[in-house]
Amino acid sequence: MQLKNIFIVGAGNVASHLALALSKVVNIVGVCSLNSHSAKDLSVKLNVPFFDSISSIPNCDLVLVCVNDDSVGKVVKAIPSTFRVAYTSGSVELNSLPKLDKIGVFYPLQTFSKTKSISLSNVPFLIESSDETFEKELMELASLLSVNVSLANSTDRKKLHLAAVFVNNFSNHLAFIAKKYLDENNLNWDYLKPLMFETVSKITEVSPYDAQTGPARRNDSNIIETHLKELNGLEKEIYQVISSSIINTYHKKND
Repeated sequence: MQLKNIFIVGAGNVASHLALALSKVVNIVGVCSLNSHSAKDLSVKLNVPFFDSISSIPNCDLVLVCVNDDSVGKVVKAIPSTFRVAYTSGSVELNSLPKLDKIGVFYPLQTFSKTKSISLSNVPFLIESSDETFEKELMELASLLSVNVSLANSTDRKKLHLAAVFVNNFSNHLAFIAKKYLDENNLNWDYLKPLMFETVSKITEVSPYDAQTGPARRNDSNIIETHLKELNGLEKEIYQVISSSIINTYHKKND
């Protein structure tokens, strides 16, 4: 494998997890980020130099750009064209970025938080590059972290990222709304934890369509109206929209 010395751009959730995991299998030569405080903290954890400018990137085999989607293009443009570059975004198309001889995608399809450790061994890594040799090198690098490594073009990766927003980001926000509602009513959030674990477990064993339960699945209008009376504002709208979607899925007028 050619990608043995890696420079990390970014110090957020994705950068922190990937850098720490990669440091066990390759050599991390340095860290750079717009957030100098976070980057310095990460550099200390990795015991590597901190750089305050992309223009001063040291000699390396790969510059791994782990920044938010809006910043990927700007960061890639600032990296000298002599470097191999890969970025970790799920939604930024490869052909939307400045043309480099060696540029690719190194996308881990997972949610990352600095406060929660996670094993990468089964995390899907989606790889893409217009250069076949570089693409193979990125595949080999990802295989050091996970057994679940695949090629995915920009179109498929964007669709997977969108689906992931529904599965992860939206479901997490719904959990936030539920906890907020319980807190406001002095009820214990822990009561819902076994339910959440069972929900996730069930949809990994049967299809989400077959797993659906609840008042909207039964088209129980009395319960739905009772619930709506408890809610206000956006929470009420969210309940109505999702309930309508479930009802339309299982109780279409033509059925």
